[in-house]
Amino acid sequence: MERLGQAGDQQNSPTRRSSDSPANSWVDERTRVAVGRNINVSGRLIFHEPVRIEGRFRGEVSSAELVVITEEGTIEGKVRAPRLLIMGELRGDVVDSKRVVLGPHARVHGNIEAEHLAINEGAHFYGHVQMTSRSKS
Repeated sequence: MERLGQAGDQQNSPTRRSSDSPANSWVDERTRVAVGRNINVSGRLIFHEPVRIEGRFRGEVSSAELVVITEEGTIEGKVRAPRLLIMGELRGDVVDSKRVVLGPHARVHGNIEAEHLAINEGAHFYGHVQMTSRSKS
């Protein structure tokens, strides 16, 4: 399996090749920091753009785009996003996702409901997976 890069502030990496998997480009995708480092927040977060969780969040996160949990980031609760890249820790469920990627240092304790799931070597996953398929209308 391919090793994913750090999800920090890297953006538009010149070394990215077109043959790289989509998840590799997610690491470099421009995201807005929703919860910064050394921050603890609880509640419900709803976004319509790609976001990055660098601190600790407890509650529900929903995004119409990409959600990245960095290596320093932790979410305790439910995540709903079409694309989810977990480089840090998730203690909760992933629902209604199209593609989920667990990076090499990911720690997931919960269930994943997704069309596609990629688990990098070194990731830890404790839970159940339900592979879904969305019918094209």
